[in-house]
Amino acid sequence: MAFGLFAYKRNLKVLKKLYDENIVLQNLPEKIDFKEAKTVEEAVKFTKDVLKVKDVDEGFTLDALNFVNKGLTEVSNANKGKVFMPRKIWFEEMAAKEEHFIAYVNSDIKSPYFGHLSINKKYFNDEVMSKKLNELLGIDVHKSKSNINTSKPTEVKSNINTPKPKTLDIRLCYEPKVYDLLNKYHESADSLNILEKRELYFNLVKGVEFFESKFYLSPLSLLSYNLETFNNIGIKVDVDAFKKLSTKEQSKKLKDLFLQLQEKTGNKQLNIEVPYESPRSAIWHEMGHLQDFAKNLKELDLRDKDIFSSSATINSVGERWVKIDQKLLQKLSLKQKKKAEKLYPNMYKFLSDQNIQQTAGKVSPYAQTSIGEFIAEVYAKMVNGDKLPNDVFELYKKYNGPMLPGLA
Repeated sequence: MAFGLFAYKRNLKVLKKLYDENIVLQNLPEKIDFKEAKTVEEAVKFTKDVLKVKDVDEGFTLDALNFVNKGLTEVSNANKGKVFMPRKIWFEEMAAKEEHFIAYVNSDIKSPYFGHLSINKKYFNDEVMSKKLNELLGIDVHKSKSNINTSKPTEVKSNINTPKPKTLDIRLCYEPKVYDLLNKYHESADSLNILEKRELYFNLVKGVEFFESKFYLSPLSLLSYNLETFNNIGIKVDVDAFKKLSTKEQSKKLKDLFLQLQEKTGNKQLNIEVPYESPRSAIWHEMGHLQDFAKNLKELDLRDKDIFSSSATINSVGERWVKIDQKLLQKLSLKQKKKAEKLYPNMYKFLSDQNIQQTAGKVSPYAQTSIGEFIAEVYAKMVNGDKLPNDVFELYKKYNGPMLPGLA
């Protein structure tokens, strides 16, 4: 027992030392003026000398490093210079299952790559982005441009199948800047530079995710957004009764309401407005993870390692940052509910509580996948200067999300 206690204390000391050495906030100027570099060398100098990132991968393109530097500058300025910066920035080909990410960070304090920010090369490759856009928009690259359908260039549809003959046809409505890019791309793909292609692809993908989230994970927020429209057309909705339904029942009820709206207005399509999102929000998001690590990772990790604590059986780190598939968790909760709630109590509640999911859904679809992703998504919104709904901000504070100056 004495030897075991000695080994425990030694390992704990090593772990604390790792945190103290690897999580250090930078004290940068409160306001950094960013100007795009004209050479890679100039961009690397800005990353190291101004942003105080110790190491930069040699493979970076100018476009990619300017993109990262601008995003990091925006986060630093939002924090008035007191920020946990990446220890290194990588430029790499991500695995197939991760290729839709623009960036990600390493959260393993025992890894030599802890706190490193990795950037996906594919988002900065003109040929790859053209291919992805063609696939998304259903363009046959083997046909001549004159055969590409440009008659309805602003439509990206998601169909909800309902009992025939009724079909609810949803049209995602993007902001004008997205349509401008989409029209230009249909007229001539070559007219868009890599930055514009990245912006277009990012928003089209986010739009589909936004729609699916609103209908299937947070239908109450979509109902609230369209409540005035329903009332104006003479469709009465009992909101209190709607709130008492399960999420699945709400989704079904919402489809029925939209079908009624479709029939009453005679419109064959119903529109859902999709908010614009800058691709740099991916950098703000990952920086949100880093600030969350700096604020909470050490305490949660040491709590898990504390053999004298009653919470030592709880996977505090895993349940905060490791995304657990909802279906898997639900399956586990049906077969081993007590085990699921004991091992992942906070995550279990986050994924299974309808009110929490509806609140997270006001932020983004990705915010509904885990506590850590909710925090990072909210953080990105704060960096962008977005006003947060009260329930979102309160949930964020409940999970001890990193605050920006003046918002605590």
